[in-house]
Amino acid sequence: MAHRGERDWLGASAGAGRDYAQLAERISGGMSVLVAGPRGSGRSYVIRALVAQLGRRDVPVVELHPSVLLSAVPYGALDAAADARLSSLRDPRMSERVAAVVVVDDVDALDEASAELIARAIAARRIVAVLGLRTARARARQLPPDAGRARRALLDLWAEGLVHRVELIEMTDGDARDLIEMFPGADLLDSPTRGGLTWRADGSRTLLRQLVLEAVRAARSDRDPLLAVRDVAPESRLALAVREHISDLPTADLECLAGLSRLPHLDLAAATRMFDLASVDALLSGGQVHADASPLRRLTVNDVLAVGALRRIAAARIDRIVDEAGRRMLAEAEHWWSPPIAASVAERWHRHGLGGSDELAHASTLRTRVLLDAAREANDRGDVAHASAHATHGAIIDDVPAFRLEIAIARGDELVPWLGSGDGDGDGDGSGNGNGRRAALDPVDARRLARQRADASSTRHPAPAAPSDDLRVETLLRDAAGASDVLDDRRAAVLAAAAAAVADASPLQRLRALTAAGAAEIKAGRLAAGREHHTAAGRLLDLRPAPVGITPRNRLEALIVLLAAHQIAGSVGSGVLARLRTELGVMAREGGSDDMLTATIAAAFGLNAEGRAVDSQRELPRLVSRAPAAPSRPSPSMPLLGIADELATVGHTAQARAIVDRIGQVDTPLLRRTVAYVETTVLVAEGRHDEARERAREAARLSTGATSVAFRIRDLYRLALLDRSRRDVVDELVRLAATTDLPVAGEAVRRISARDPAAPSPRPDELRLHALWGQDAEGSAERAPAARRHPSGRGSTADAEELTSREREVALLIDAGLTNREIATRLFLSVRTVESHIYQARGKLGAVSRRDLGGRVASSVELSGEML
Repeated sequence: MAHRGERDWLGASAGAGRDYAQLAERISGGMSVLVAGPRGSGRSYVIRALVAQLGRRDVPVVELHPSVLLSAVPYGALDAAADARLSSLRDPRMSERVAAVVVVDDVDALDEASAELIARAIAARRIVAVLGLRTARARARQLPPDAGRARRALLDLWAEGLVHRVELIEMTDGDARDLIEMFPGADLLDSPTRGGLTWRADGSRTLLRQLVLEAVRAARSDRDPLLAVRDVAPESRLALAVREHISDLPTADLECLAGLSRLPHLDLAAATRMFDLASVDALLSGGQVHADASPLRRLTVNDVLAVGALRRIAAARIDRIVDEAGRRMLAEAEHWWSPPIAASVAERWHRHGLGGSDELAHASTLRTRVLLDAAREANDRGDVAHASAHATHGAIIDDVPAFRLEIAIARGDELVPWLGSGDGDGDGDGSGNGNGRRAALDPVDARRLARQRADASSTRHPAPAAPSDDLRVETLLRDAAGASDVLDDRRAAVLAAAAAAVADASPLQRLRALTAAGAAEIKAGRLAAGREHHTAAGRLLDLRPAPVGITPRNRLEALIVLLAAHQIAGSVGSGVLARLRTELGVMAREGGSDDMLTATIAAAFGLNAEGRAVDSQRELPRLVSRAPAAPSRPSPSMPLLGIADELATVGHTAQARAIVDRIGQVDTPLLRRTVAYVETTVLVAEGRHDEARERAREAARLSTGATSVAFRIRDLYRLALLDRSRRDVVDELVRLAATTDLPVAGEAVRRISARDPAAPSPRPDELRLHALWGQDAEGSAERAPAARRHPSGRGSTADAEELTSREREVALLIDAGLTNREIATRLFLSVRTVESHIYQARGKLGAVSRRDLGGRVASSVELSGEML
């Protein structure tokens, strides 16, 4: 029987769901097997596993290793095996059975004579064989020669029932995740990298293996793994695997792959003007090309396969296709336009110069449009040399602000002057009164807003025009972020709500304003108000096609805010978490290298929310290496501190301290308070309760008088646990809980009220107020709230109020997964007393079981906690 590790590897390598030990047993009993599947489906893995199983049963095996060099030599494969048992097959006078199982990994590589002889021997029951058969993928150019006599003979054996066929399918994403996990060094690959490798493997286990090996080598050398797998030597193992993988694709498909790699994010309509329509459709349906959810359906090509295609198709052929697309676009500019094609035109003009290109044959308006698109595209991908060259060339033709802005971006100049009046670096609140602290402007936002302003300018020189609606939203959001940094979330909510109310803002700015307003309302203690904003944000995220301007990065940023808001409120966030996983899959296809920081933050944050803090550590090295020096949204500091807090909760204090130390100098009350909060957890986990009490006091001191009610509740709860002499702390906690609809407030009061004054110092998991949403949360009995498990999906608050406080406490611990004995230990009661409380509570609520009781009470606690 296969060992568990071998079964896991085989399941990931060739798909789960088959009993290969039983299959080997049937082979031992005389049944021949045909293992069929397309390239990369795991045929070789299955055959090797079957050979190993036969070896455990002491069944002799003869393996044939066909060679292309011998494929035209009659009986070349049989003769090369040099096995007397097989030589007897060539003698028609002999009829005895060969006392070994014949194994052929790829029957297509056999010479015809050997293949026909093996087929006749199987039909005559002279041999038992295990044969590997390659089947065709969709759109394959070189179909396996089923019409050939040898191959047809083997398929006829299966059709007649003389051979058992095992059909393999291409690798699923789940198979890929399992397979990656088994490679040495896989812990160096974060979730976005794993998702990117899975897509690039194109369903092939063989290709995934080489991708992972190359990615791990790159990660060990501190190189970006996704860039490394694209830029490999032509004769490397990975390049050879890619060449084999795409060898049966039609030439038109290869041209499309290669051409799309030259035109990043080309829209679907332009692509069908350039390439064979059937090829574009086939590559989209096959997953080698991905179309985003925008109205233009911008395309992203599998870059690993595209590099392989470029090595198969002459570069001059691709140049002609791209150049012809550029000429056609310029001729039909009144009807359609494509910025990626425009950038390719500008590159051709730049390469050949005015004398060697047709640039001067076009009107100046067309030339400047081409050059501006090219300058922006180059700046966005970080190619400042070409951006400056294109923008300088355009400014010579027409010295408009848009070209001067691109020159400034290429030089690395500060962009605040380009944003107009009312958006300086000084303090502000969006209304010019100077109150509050303004957060730093994200460089990507600054570039987008500056371009918007430059495009809107109708004069030849920048004028002090009024800020645009988007700029107004940006100013308000920056001021709201500044207010939140000083723990004034009531003011942050007012500012963010004002941003959300700007009528003519772009969809992106509206999405950002709605998520910020909802988060601020929740931190200010107003869940219902926050839920309204976040519901509106959810509607924007649900729109299909996606609104123009909202990118995968923007969607992930919004979901990070929503997820954090759920944790802060203590409400159910499993739906947002599921959506975040989906968006991470989209990011694996659509995202560029600049988007990977956001993807890594989202992956780490999601794992942490599930209670998988140890797994979230895998994201940290890439998170730190991807964090830019310039201020950007979102900042990794708060997610890192969240991971540190959860690590400390499950006992990984050294790792938690390392993260806190990595944060370095903190310059805002919010970060100072959060560092003190996390250090409290670390010290409790280390058993240093006196020091933990001091850090809890520091966190509470920083939130004193603040309008960040959610943080204040958490700080008071911890202080009440660690400093029981402070009755004033409990009184303030009770008063705050009476003024807010946050589930976390009621939970804090309930726990403090139920805690025995004589109880020992709190454990680290008692410091956590919010639930974990994963199936296997580490180091804690907490699970996703029972509102999702109860048949009705909701409990009755009125019914739960009929219970005594002790009965409610017992019911909630049941829902958390504790046994009666564990509950008795937790509450310092006898098991019989716990059983009595359960009996009484079930009678009051009519609960049909112990589990039903826990679900009903927990769902009543979470009744107001669903936001989306």
